[in-house]
Amino acid sequence: MPRRCASCGTPLHVMEQHWCCLCAFMWVRITHASTSRFDGRMDWAFGWSWLSMAQPFVRPLVHAMKYNGNPQLGAALGSTMAEEWVAGKNHISALPLDRWKVVPVPLHKRRKRKRGFNQSLQLALGWCKVTGMEIAPVLVRTHSDRSFTRFNRNERIARHRSRFAWDQTLPPPRAEVSGLIIMDDVVTTGSTLESLHHTLRRHWSGPLAYVTLADAGH
Repeated sequence: MPRRCASCGTPLHVMEQHWCCLCAFMWVRITHASTSRFDGRMDWAFGWSWLSMAQPFVRPLVHAMKYNGNPQLGAALGSTMAEEWVAGKNHISALPLDRWKVVPVPLHKRRKRKRGFNQSLQLALGWCKVTGMEIAPVLVRTHSDRSFTRFNRNERIARHRSRFAWDQTLPPPRAEVSGLIIMDDVVTTGSTLESLHHTLRRHWSGPLAYVTLADAGH
């Protein structure tokens, strides 16, 4: 069977790895900071999302990354979005990012066992390959995932706060760490990022930021 584009499903050229060149050209990039959804409640150093989930072919791409059993797709996406981020990070170029670490959003061990991998970790691996940053898996998910679609934003935050915790086998980040970047696949209401912010703030007082593959609100 021919390899197919994870975004549109068409057969790939021999030189194409995971998605076709046309899709890569058609994906709509987000050019503004996505921190406005938090209304100033969170002290983010910066927040950046790469693709607009509302545009064609991005939603199937995210679905393929999470459910098609291909962890290499997530790593490839992480590398590609890092390359574009490095090329166009003028709005944060003044920040000392050389000693930042990346915190992938954790999966519960039951969900990870079923899926076989953590898509946020795969994104982080690709990101770090390009940027030279290191991964800091300092968080664990204490409860199994469940759908929060029937809850409003405040209810999601309240439920998420009990689902993340600092890995007690690890010490807090050392003083030479400049900042922490949370890596996630999609930001929707921002409730997951807000909950992770609260969890990390109990152990880390330095700069916090986030990067996501896609933004469902744009």
